[in-house]
Amino acid sequence: MCSIIKNGFSHIDKIGVFQQQKINGCTHEQNRKKIRDEIVDLFKSEQAGTGKAENSTKVIYCVEQIDDEIIYLQRPAILNKGFDFTVNTKTYSFFSPTDKQQKRYTKTPSHKSIEILLTSLKNQNASDFKIVMSAIADIYFCTDPSAIILTNLTNDSIGKIKIETFLKVIKWLFIEQDITYWSFSGRAMLYNGLQNV
Repeated sequence: MCSIIKNGFSHIDKIGVFQQQKINGCTHEQNRKKIRDEIVDLFKSEQAGTGKAENSTKVIYCVEQIDDEIIYLQRPAILNKGFDFTVNTKTYSFFSPTDKQQKRYTKTPSHKSIEILLTSLKNQNASDFKIVMSAIADIYFCTDPSAIILTNLTNDSIGKIKIETFLKVIKWLFIEQDITYWSFSGRAMLYNGLQNV
């Protein structure tokens, strides 16, 4: 289902392949290391580039599909730091203002854009907010969003993004943090920030 999203990139279909799971007898640290290692191994299989522009290796990994929405990883990221990647959605645009662009929207969510959506949900529906925050805690502790049953939700979306899509984006942002900032606190940076919403 990984059709052409961007020209000039190799497209690799990995939808549904990488599932976070709590393995009996394993600690949270062991579980998050397992998914991190699987993604790093995937990136290690990429062909080497031979230069810049058209001679570089550029890859899109489609990793989740929710109806017509695709969540994909894009490599290399703008900063191009080793195994770094961006998490993207094919169709949904996140509100992600900056000092220079107050009305900026992007398909590459930032921590700020996730916080904006959560704040919106909290202000609109405190009950749904608590359910979603509980799901985020489960994802943080390595339960895959596909295994989380969201009961008693009033709405299945936050604005125009489905809650299922939103939670799967957070899963991949956690994984990205574990790869990029493993030597520091990894996914805890994002998780702690979301706890303050």
